[in-house]
Amino acid sequence: MLILAIFQILIGIGFIGFWIYFFLVENKNPKNTEVYLAFERSFPIPDLCWATPCLLIAAVGLLLEQRFGIFFSITGGSAMLFLGLLDISFNAKNGGYTGEIADTIMNLAINLICVIFGPIFMIYGYLNF
Repeated sequence: MLILAIFQILIGIGFIGFWIYFFLVENKNPKNTEVYLAFERSFPIPDLCWATPCLLIAAVGLLLEQRFGIFFSITGGSAMLFLGLLDISFNAKNGGYTGEIADTIMNLAINLICVIFGPIFMIYGYLNF
């Protein structure tokens, strides 16, 4: 449980860090298209008001060995999987993986973290519920 809780905390902090970076840097980058910016600007509320709190609550629950940690592992993992698949779909259809190498690597890393760890958190929760 400790390892999962650590990953949940790190991913939650990562979401917060990404949005700080996005609004300070990416949101002002003239190379970004309006379609990309409109799409990305739709994510802060689900990321910061649902996925991140679920992950952090899950981590606290797992560390305290409380049942709510398992429940929020499932909900946080589900949120991550949904957001990751939505982002992959957008990137695949709109050239999100064909830009500058650093942007492509960041997109792939975020997407892979979501679609790998989301199911891990859900499966863990299901097996331990």
